[in-house]
Amino acid sequence: MQVIDIMKQATELLSLTDENEVLNKLTKENESELDSQDVKRLFTIFKLMLNDFCTNYTPLCSTQNIKVVDNNFPIKDIVNFYKIKNIKDGNRIVNYKIVNKNIVINNGEYVVNYYSLPNINSFFDELDFLSSLSPEVLVFGLCAFYCLSVGLFDEFKIYNEKYKSRAEAIKNLKIFEMPQRKWQ
Repeated sequence: MQVIDIMKQATELLSLTDENEVLNKLTKENESELDSQDVKRLFTIFKLMLNDFCTNYTPLCSTQNIKVVDNNFPIKDIVNFYKIKNIKDGNRIVNYKIVNKNIVINNGEYVVNYYSLPNINSFFDELDFLSSLSPEVLVFGLCAFYCLSVGLFDEFKIYNEKYKSRAEAIKNLKIFEMPQRKWQ
């Protein structure tokens, strides 16, 4: 599933025929020549909605190895950083502080487990990290965010309810692990 697929479905649902026509003609080759401000705005709205979805409903977990010197590591050097889950030294979780946009921790090498934001730069970026989801949650989310941005408040309420109910259902899904089998 690509960003453009979600955008096409949303423009159909919202009856944005001009934007849908532009999206249907858009290719990787002509993307840099896009001059439709409405489609560019819709892309920005998509990215905002996706950040909302990934921070509130399905956090993306990432891992990065870091080397700390002078007891500081700049957070800006962590790829697509949103929030730290934990920092480990081997299998041991270690204490740290956040001061002035730096991780303050003893010198050494660590593994940072953190929540990240999606890095979306193109209409043709793949949404592989959401491959197990039905695209409708993102379509409804985009519709809701769009309606809010243009002042269609009645439509916003309808799409937002659909978005939030599906997103909450996804958030509440539990992953069950089978207990380890014991042989007798």
